[in-house]
Amino acid sequence: MNPHALEVPGGAYLDVFDLPTALVRVIDDLRFVYAGGYYIGSLTKSGFIPGLPLAQRLSRLCGLGLRCIVLDLYGAKRFLYGERVANEHVLRFSEGLAVVVDPQGEAIGWGIGRRVRLKTKVEVQVEPVKDLGWYLRRGG
Repeated sequence: MNPHALEVPGGAYLDVFDLPTALVRVIDDLRFVYAGGYYIGSLTKSGFIPGLPLAQRLSRLCGLGLRCIVLDLYGAKRFLYGERVANEHVLRFSEGLAVVVDPQGEAIGWGIGRRVRLKTKVEVQVEPVKDLGWYLRRGG
């Protein structure tokens, strides 16, 4: 990877792209560049927010040791609506930030896996960070 942050003048964040080396040389000669290469995510004051294309690129590694969360079809649908998904709809769980995939292994977003202690049991929950449904709800 060859990560580069591209700043939108007056913007509140930096977009981060994986740029081929040849493209870096071209961009260095341009005054304003808003996008280029493969989108990885964005840097904000609160930290790095991974992008959906990065989740899609990484999802093929879910069965090869990458920490991923796998949801059943109902859980995937709830996740795509930006809703928290719990126990019975989580087929494979990982704590912390992880790529979230549907039963077919298709990336549907980024989520945070948590173990939550309830009165009588411990429940696993997946909280959406950014999901494919985000574009339809408010993103673009």
